[in-house]
Amino acid sequence: DLPRFGAPRTADKSPRHMTREICRSWRVPLVTLFAGLASADGDDGGEGKCMGWRQTAGCSPSGRREPARDRGCDVSIGQDWSGYCECAGGVRAAESTCTHESFTCEAKCREQWAWLREQRKKRAEQEKEVESASADDNLAKLYKRGKGFYVMGNTELALRHFREALKLDPEHGACKADYKQAKKLEKLLGKLEGVMGKEVEGKGRMKQLERDDQFEEARGLIEDSLALSPPAVYRASLYRDLCICCTKLRLKDESLSACKEHHALDSGSAASRTLLAEASLLAERYEDAIGIYRKLAEEDEHSKEAREGLQRAEKLLKRSREEDYYKVLNVSRSASPREIKRAYHKLAVEYHPDKNKDKADAEREAAEVKFKSVALAYEVLSDEDLRRKYDEGEDVSGNPGEQQQQEQQGGMWMNHGGQHVHVRFR
Repeated sequence: DLPRFGAPRTADKSPRHMTREICRSWRVPLVTLFAGLASADGDDGGEGKCMGWRQTAGCSPSGRREPARDRGCDVSIGQDWSGYCECAGGVRAAESTCTHESFTCEAKCREQWAWLREQRKKRAEQEKEVESASADDNLAKLYKRGKGFYVMGNTELALRHFREALKLDPEHGACKADYKQAKKLEKLLGKLEGVMGKEVEGKGRMKQLERDDQFEEARGLIEDSLALSPPAVYRASLYRDLCICCTKLRLKDESLSACKEHHALDSGSAASRTLLAEASLLAERYEDAIGIYRKLAEEDEHSKEAREGLQRAEKLLKRSREEDYYKVLNVSRSASPREIKRAYHKLAVEYHPDKNKDKADAEREAAEVKFKSVALAYEVLSDEDLRRKYDEGEDVSGNPGEQQQQEQQGGMWMNHGGQHVHVRFR
């Protein structure tokens, strides 16, 4: 109601004349009015515009900023430069380490904004389909859309479409089966999130597990989820989590199998190769692990994880060519302390000098050597700290404790779980 703002009423005038009258009454320039209309009509606000190259330290786009080395949008960014292109609207593009092909930020910002526009378009189309799905009484379309959302990993929208389809035909066999599977998978993934934490894209699970029973619980949920034969979009993350759980539980065969599956589904990413290298170490495939870590270190010379993994793998390879304490006690590397103690007691009885004193000299000497080897292996593997160091390839051969074996009064002194006791067999 224009007169309320002090503007005169106009009658029988053209739209252009009315606009000029409004601007004159409100004292608003025409250019301001039309600029506001253009902005409201969807002006992109400079989308695609480049602000410049932002240099960072440490050959990492997330490293410390070095503003003095920033460059303009038309400057060619070559190797030995790390950082990112800053585009309009706070958008980043071309996050780069020191190894990359030359590019200009102007081109990268155009590409990034073109991709963002395409994603907006797809999202708008998807949301439009979702809004119209509730009114769509076509069973085939509803089921097809639900199946599509399920394959893309959007369980919530998939279940919504399956429900609408089942309202039209409660006995639709394929839709009912997919609905049950998706519902069960959603429930299992919810439980898994409660145990291992929420999934964050590019970072994995956020919760750090500490106890074996937590890893066992998570492993059971993952295996139940995989048993449903979910779409490929779910399997990559599930096999990654299974790989981590089996490695932590020291299940070498299961760990290696799960890590290989994850590596194949994750397109051979650096993270999947690192997990595969850890599983290879657990499975005593030291040369395979060395090859993986070496390639990772060549691709990123600043990767601390790759360097430390390579050093550990080389130590374990060297250790494998020496006496293996696990093999001495006839136990696996995942053996529990109880299993290690039971194996030690069995071998200690078998090779004890008192049990072999009536045998030939050669057999008696061999038994004594074996007895000492068993005692030394038990001392290392029964000590949690020494076992951890031994598993990581560190040297624990430099007399880790007291002298373990001394003959005295027809018996033998031994170290049982930190207690120095004398054992005598009759």
